[in-house]
Amino acid sequence: MKAIEKGKALNSFGLAARRFFLFVVLLIFSSVNLPAAEVDLKPGDTIGPQNWKKVEDMVGPNLLNRIKAGYSFQIKASKHYTSPKEYVEATEKHSAQVRLGSKGELLNYVAGLPFPKIEPNDPQAGQKLAWNFYWRWLGDDFKTGGATKEGKIVRLAIERDGAERRADLVSYTLFPRTRYMLSPKPAIPGYEHIDWSQIRIDTYPRDTSGTTTLEFRYADPERPDDLYLYIPSIRRIRRATTTLRCQTLAPSEFTLDDINTFNAKITDFNYKFLGEKKILTNFVEEGLPFHRKTGDYLPTDEKWEVQDVYVLEITPKDPGYCYPKKVMWIDKVTWESTWAFMWDRKGEYWKEQFAFRAPVKLADGREVWSVGTVVIHNVQNGRTTLVTAVRSYNRGYPASLWSLATLQRIMRGGSVE
Repeated sequence: MKAIEKGKALNSFGLAARRFFLFVVLLIFSSVNLPAAEVDLKPGDTIGPQNWKKVEDMVGPNLLNRIKAGYSFQIKASKHYTSPKEYVEATEKHSAQVRLGSKGELLNYVAGLPFPKIEPNDPQAGQKLAWNFYWRWLGDDFKTGGATKEGKIVRLAIERDGAERRADLVSYTLFPRTRYMLSPKPAIPGYEHIDWSQIRIDTYPRDTSGTTTLEFRYADPERPDDLYLYIPSIRRIRRATTTLRCQTLAPSEFTLDDINTFNAKITDFNYKFLGEKKILTNFVEEGLPFHRKTGDYLPTDEKWEVQDVYVLEITPKDPGYCYPKKVMWIDKVTWESTWAFMWDRKGEYWKEQFAFRAPVKLADGREVWSVGTVVIHNVQNGRTTLVTAVRSYNRGYPASLWSLATLQRIMRGGSVE
């Protein structure tokens, strides 16, 4: 009987803890439109358990709990970027003609930012935010991992007990119909129907090395993605169904749609603009990867900065999709996602993701931004994945790189570059 009563007490405590955690989550996501005067932070301030209330609306609830438990960091001056002039010129030239279709699709889009002015009272503001995020500046092509010292993406899966597992990979992305700097412009002839294509190659550990994914996203909102996999263990190329987008990329906590925070087809979702707020992020990551304690995912010496974001709620049109709700905090200048929050089908808080940025230079010396280190934490199973993936832009790859012929070359022992 005592064991039963003890079990009931523990269950009651667990239920109470989950309710309190949900309360904190709701508090954070209901606190939008935060006036700048209410943010009492300046460069040099230290945030920790003694003053966590100063940032309770500016970080995810899991990180807030870590701050309460002892995690501390300093505030630094905010970094402000400007988009490359070619992107700005394309926005000025083409944005006035862009419209939304009856299904939320983008009409008359050529290049640049589709909707440079977001009106808070616009009933279509959420859909427009989603398209601005989708068509944010990302260069004409890029190699993810190309600007790191090792020339590849470094991914670490951290278990609840602190055990770590490393995997290395590299990926290549092409935007064939929205080109700003590389000829041919503005589109590669014969590829105007493709929004982007990506090839991703695992290089470590040995048991997965050579596993390759080839993916195409089409401009036609009714046409599903093409996804191909080369699996070295069976030496075969297989076409995968798009339902695989919801499966985790083991051993990480990422799904295909978590890559770049939200990598899904825009017209497959509904969007709600929740307002604007000030949040904490890091646009100048100093360590790549950042310094941290083994078994933990938080940086030990990186400083955080205040930035302005839009808050966007995303819900799927397909009731069977893995995330019934995702909330993104989108930077108002770069249109990059700084934070993302996901819930499961029971309505329970599931994953929390934040992304640091790092400055990189184009071939002509201009400074732009790149993704730096991304952290996604599963609050339900305690697992975390860190990815350091700095991009190098405008490398001038031929469109033929993104083809089944490349997968066949890799299958025969060849390389991409």
